[in-house]
Amino acid sequence: MKIRESVTHATARQLALAGVATFLGAWCLLTYGGLMPRVILPSPTQVLRAFPYLHQEEALVRSACYSLYRVTMGFAISALVAIPLGLLMGTYPKVKHFLSPLVDPLRFLPISALVPLFLVWFGIEETMKIMLLFVGTFVYLLPLVVEAVEHVDDVYLQTAATLGASRWQMIYHVLIPGSLPTIGEALRVMNGIGWTYVILAELVNPKYGLGALITVAGKRGHVDWIFAGIIVILLIGVLTDQVIRLVNQQLFKWNEE
Repeated sequence: MKIRESVTHATARQLALAGVATFLGAWCLLTYGGLMPRVILPSPTQVLRAFPYLHQEEALVRSACYSLYRVTMGFAISALVAIPLGLLMGTYPKVKHFLSPLVDPLRFLPISALVPLFLVWFGIEETMKIMLLFVGTFVYLLPLVVEAVEHVDDVYLQTAATLGASRWQMIYHVLIPGSLPTIGEALRVMNGIGWTYVILAELVNPKYGLGALITVAGKRGHVDWIFAGIIVILLIGVLTDQVIRLVNQQLFKWNEE
């Protein structure tokens, strides 16, 4: 292997398949070979059998839809707030320096510490869960948006100013288009972060949701249910990530060219 050597698409697919096969092989060896107790690590067969049971008895599809709705709402609100605010902070350094002492420390805030506070503010229903997911993604998305705006090359701004562009035209025709591809990639990252917080958001008043299902499974000692719930979260996360990637490709074809 060479440092940063180029890899063809065919080789990349083969390596990916080999990685998955290696993981599954190790899993089968540990469980079917009796090297790991199945109460700790369930076998692939146990996990597969858990899916129809969870679908019929534990409303797996409904739980997945609830979780998808909560993550999507928190993600959407985060984008609606962070993108305009980040564009403003990245465009005007004075605004950035004014808000930085308030915004920057939020990246170090443990989101779990907000649960008791949000319970007081928003109750135990959907609003609390969505707001928790909103904050969990917002604190990471905002700095990425600011950075995306700041990394637009000054040459473009200088060229626009030379051509007589107004301040609003430089923002609308230079800064926003120049930063949007990077912001689109940041949104992919935030989608993943949203799914990492869904378990925490659904711990309170667990009715429906994959987090609630996993919590109940842990209390009952059904490790196979936990694995099944995690797999569903991973699948939904990967699918939504691919959707955002395809949207970015369609919106920003000019950037790839």
